[in-house]
Amino acid sequence: MNSPVTGSLLIGLTGGIASGKSTVLQHLRQAGYSVIDADKLGHKVLEQGNPGYNKVVKCFGNEILNPDGSVNRTALGRIVFVDAEKLKQLNEISHPIIAEMIQKEFEESVSDSNGGIVFLEAALLIEANWYKVCGHIWVVSLDPTVALRRLQERDNLSETEAKLRVGAQLDQEERLAYADVVLQNEGTPEELFTQTQQTLRELKQSMNSSHS
Repeated sequence: MNSPVTGSLLIGLTGGIASGKSTVLQHLRQAGYSVIDADKLGHKVLEQGNPGYNKVVKCFGNEILNPDGSVNRTALGRIVFVDAEKLKQLNEISHPIIAEMIQKEFEESVSDSNGGIVFLEAALLIEANWYKVCGHIWVVSLDPTVALRRLQERDNLSETEAKLRVGAQLDQEERLAYADVVLQNEGTPEELFTQTQQTLRELKQSMNSSHS
């Protein structure tokens, strides 16, 4: 991936599954920041007509397809989250395509974003090496036990299914090692909003100082 546009900043936002990233993203969008959603881009990779679709179907077979030919992401997830080699194959297909999409979306959205700052939200920011193009890395941190419970409730998963999905990602300590900013999500959504606001203020002050 190429370097970001001059005079702008791409911030990678990550965290474990169900850590509270969506709460932070809601605040960022309300504050006028453009957000690139890597998960949505991942869904686009699997859409019919996109280059990743044929590769994924060839790799995993017709059993991952719905009757209309679209990819059944639940069926695909049940294959890749129990088999590390299958997950690796899926990532090797999708991650390079998503990287190209991220670059394109960044270039298209930066001029409309607050202060030239764009956020890239990606659960696999570190694992997929997308962090390398980001100027800052923000990590939303939540106790793994709480996150597991939230994931089960949110996605209607069994405890075993939820643990497999969490296990497919980096553990908390590995992710935090890459962080420039850690947003602790141990309290209420309002407290997380306040942390986000304060971090944005400090970032703007820092950017203004470096430009003066």
